[in-house]
Amino acid sequence: MKKTVSHLHKQYVIFGLGRFGVSLTKSLYEYGAEVLVIDKDEEKVNDISPYCTHAVCADATDERNLEQLGINNMDIAIVCIASNIEASIFISLMCKQMNIPKVIAKASDERHKLVLEKIGVDSVVIPEEEMGERLAAMLAKPNVVEIMTLADSFRMIEIRTPKKWQDKTLVELNLRNTEHVTLVVIKRNDEIIVSPGGDCTLLADDLLVIAGSVEDTKRLSNKATGLVTELGIS
Repeated sequence: MKKTVSHLHKQYVIFGLGRFGVSLTKSLYEYGAEVLVIDKDEEKVNDISPYCTHAVCADATDERNLEQLGINNMDIAIVCIASNIEASIFISLMCKQMNIPKVIAKASDERHKLVLEKIGVDSVVIPEEEMGERLAAMLAKPNVVEIMTLADSFRMIEIRTPKKWQDKTLVELNLRNTEHVTLVVIKRNDEIIVSPGGDCTLLADDLLVIAGSVEDTKRLSNKATGLVTELGIS
């Protein structure tokens, strides 16, 4: 799979291949980042291997494995293992002790979040809380919502399908070349479409999760909404 040219040169390590981990891996890799993925499930590792720099089947709670994989050379670690709290905390702690500049982790609840913050995790996400915050933002600013900033140069946003994109396929829009962004997920009513194909047609009420550089997503959101002043986008 050919990667697009990008200014995103940071090295990422992602722990856990749930739905979020898979989407994040594919998006970062397609945007040009170097991505190492680690999971204990061999089948998941094999499935993701075409969409990342390296995919390793290993127990990330074994410190020796992390050392052998050279985790200390990574710029950003993202721990997507929220269901196994012990593993989440241990891996996050190891990443901090290995002096990875930025560690991001998912938490299952406030207690989990508190522990992660106490051990020095730089950014903690609780899915339920994040959904609530995004819903509030969508109600107040219905055209664009920033979902997550993974680095100074990369973020994910959610926008409603712009009028000029409606009823057009992704092949016709060619967003990676025209806008330099990647469409990661389409939320269509109760349906979630992950990594949509080129023949997918965008509908008026679709919510689009788009990944790209801060500069490109800002330009896109400005273009898509025409509400730069109201949205406070600087």
